[in-house]
Amino acid sequence: MEKKNVIFLSVIAVATLLTAVVGTTFAYFTATVSGNESANNVKVSTDTLAVTYAQTSSISQSNWVPGKSASMRFTVANNSNNATKFNLVWAAGVTNTVADAADAKDITYTLYSCTSAEDATCTTKLVTAAQLPAANAASTTAIPEAAALTVAAKGTNYYKLTVDFAETDKEQNSLQGKSFGGTIIVGAAGTALK
Repeated sequence: MEKKNVIFLSVIAVATLLTAVVGTTFAYFTATVSGNESANNVKVSTDTLAVTYAQTSSISQSNWVPGKSASMRFTVANNSNNATKFNLVWAAGVTNTVADAADAKDITYTLYSCTSAEDATCTTKLVTAAQLPAANAASTTAIPEAAALTVAAKGTNYYKLTVDFAETDKEQNSLQGKSFGGTIIVGAAGTALK
């Protein structure tokens, strides 16, 4: 008789356990959201991004000699209501015969971030004495130090690009007759430009 009671109680325990599991599972799969039954669509509005690049000068030098430098200024303005991230890159179509010269490292560029349109405010170096980018025909050339920059909502960022021809007190004849042509452009942060 005791053995029958143990079996009977075991069957009841298993049945109770199954009922609890099935009830829990059923409750899990029948959970519903209430209180918003009349909502049938959601409206999402996005802001318009309006980033503008403006160049106040350009660099055009001929018969350049060691010890000289040249600078240009440009701005990136944001007319939208939100801060915007962007990259500065060398545009496709860079021409560079300087890169083939033995003394190519003697001509470098430095990119400054400025706090206003005045040269005296250009104290933060984004790129310091970097070699000019190689010639490229179909794709842009990244400026890694100028990636993911931010321009504030309704704000303007100021930049200065300086190209230097270093005087090394040695012959730099390999740079005679060489040329470089390039344009810095603004691209959206996190995108691949072509």
